[in-house]
Amino acid sequence: MRRKVYGIATVSERGQIVIPQEAREDLSIKPGDKLMVMCVGPKVGLMLVKTEEILTFFEEMTRDIEELEKFVSKIKEEEKNESN
Repeated sequence: MRRKVYGIATVSERGQIVIPQEAREDLSIKPGDKLMVMCVGPKVGLMLVKTEEILTFFEEMTRDIEELEKFVSKIKEEEKNESN
């Protein structure tokens, strides 16, 4: 599963949010599970990652970055060839 919007959560006065039921079911999040809270860009938002899935998460991010680097290199090479 890549990206999916599950809805909107409201922050309580105590800073708590409720993770939508569908998200909990899809991701098998159960009471007592630990989630790593990460900032996504300055003032953009938060990302929650199950601690037991952190290694998998970072492996996927690394693959995504490698693919993006290849894509950028290809574009730069094409631009270089077009200017010659």
